[in-house]
Amino acid sequence: MKGLAALNWLSERVKLELICLALLLILGLLTFTAIETVQAMRSFQKQYSAVKTGDVSTVHPWMTVHVISHVYHVPESYLGKKLTINNPDQLRHATLYEIAAHKKQPVNRIVHAVQQAILVYRKDHNSALFVQVPLQVSLIEPFLTISRGKNG
Repeated sequence: MKGLAALNWLSERVKLELICLALLLILGLLTFTAIETVQAMRSFQKQYSAVKTGDVSTVHPWMTVHVISHVYHVPESYLGKKLTINNPDQLRHATLYEIAAHKKQPVNRIVHAVQQAILVYRKDHNSALFVQVPLQVSLIEPFLTISRGKNG
């Protein structure tokens, strides 16, 4: 009988240790998730502030010309002319990735062309909507953040 009682006590102790280990693991995952959420929120706030000030470095390859036109207050037709795209449907719904693939050009070149077009449009039209922000863009940064699995 003593052997059986000792076995039950041991199994209770093992159960308690497993529960404690599981709780520690859950607590670690919760902490990691909270830290990642705060970092993502800060990154979003930074990007939102940059967009509000008109910083063209926030143009990303996943954006469509329609979105860029709306966010940066530049006509779609103007961007289409600068990118030499004649098809309005392609212009409206294609991402910069897709436009680059269609033109067989690096996506960084297309992004840079759009950024320059926005700056030139503002200069030519005396756009008072945004403060002029110098073009300081890292063309590799969007790809690094994707490979890290983070937003900034």
